[in-house]
Amino acid sequence: MTDIPASSHIIDDLIHQWETPFVEQAVFGTGNGQEIAQYLNTFCEQTLHSNIAEYLFYESSQGAVCGVQLADGRLIVIKAHQPQRDILFLQAVYRVQRYLAEQGYPCPLPFVGPTPLVHGHAIVETLIDEGVYMDAHIPAIRRSMAQHLAWLATFTPALKDIPGLSSTAIARQLPPDVLWPTPHSKIFDFEATAHGAEWIDQIAREAKHILAQGGGEQVIIGHTDWSVKHFRFLHGKVNVIYDWDSLALDRETLIVAGAAIGFTMTWHLNVRLTPTPEEARAFIADYEVARGRRFTQDERRTINAAATYGLAYGARCYHCLQRDPSAIAAGTALEALTQYKGEFLGL
Repeated sequence: MTDIPASSHIIDDLIHQWETPFVEQAVFGTGNGQEIAQYLNTFCEQTLHSNIAEYLFYESSQGAVCGVQLADGRLIVIKAHQPQRDILFLQAVYRVQRYLAEQGYPCPLPFVGPTPLVHGHAIVETLIDEGVYMDAHIPAIRRSMAQHLAWLATFTPALKDIPGLSSTAIARQLPPDVLWPTPHSKIFDFEATAHGAEWIDQIAREAKHILAQGGGEQVIIGHTDWSVKHFRFLHGKVNVIYDWDSLALDRETLIVAGAAIGFTMTWHLNVRLTPTPEEARAFIADYEVARGRRFTQDERRTINAAATYGLAYGARCYHCLQRDPSAIAAGTALEALTQYKGEFLGL
């Protein structure tokens, strides 16, 4: 067994922040950082023919992400996905991301497709960490993000028929009698925290009803977590965009709505997490300029409903963790929903 570098402590450092390491237990079958480090090292030895010399960073949310330097000098990122992730979707992510990188789009180049890793699957990509994190409340940063989202959409004709995209994005529509999807993390229990959230559910229900009526049927390649925390900038320009397992093939109105309410989100800087309504509308206007045409009134109605539903989902998640119902943290989705109800965009 290869000795594990001392830097592997970063795995335990992160895991200890969670009450229960759901992701680690699902992927690796353990919440022990040293055991996880050994699994990752063995994966690299068997798949990349080099052991790990240093663990650079470790994060987990819906999956686990570890940046490492291999003994042969390569800098890579291992993205480990939980076993329930659709293998066809992961293969599609690999193909789309690789195509985008080869076309000059600013995303890391993946060079190992989904490969078994203990109970889950991992994709390996080059580590790109040049650049700095920026504040998307700055108009030039907001505008650049909108332009890159519109640029991403232009690749749709070449990528829309890849197996795994449609079955995991467009077809993922909730039945009429189901209000919420399964929360993206097990730390959120909507059923157990339903009391006091009835008003959030009602707003979401009304928005979902509007969404069911359609409006803007154009489908595009998009990214469902288009937030500035996934961007690094170099000399004011986008240098790299991360988190491509948030890839989707979905209605343009839904992709844009999600980006408009989430583009300012970052943990890297001490800034307001959510945009103001004016900033969200400005993002949509920037996107319209980049795409070369304005949205129709029906499309705007759908964007408004999708943004409202997205805010309600974020508020519902915050409600799950809220200890003091009278205290609402500034800049959260719950604050925005409390203040604006279903009129956040007002399109």
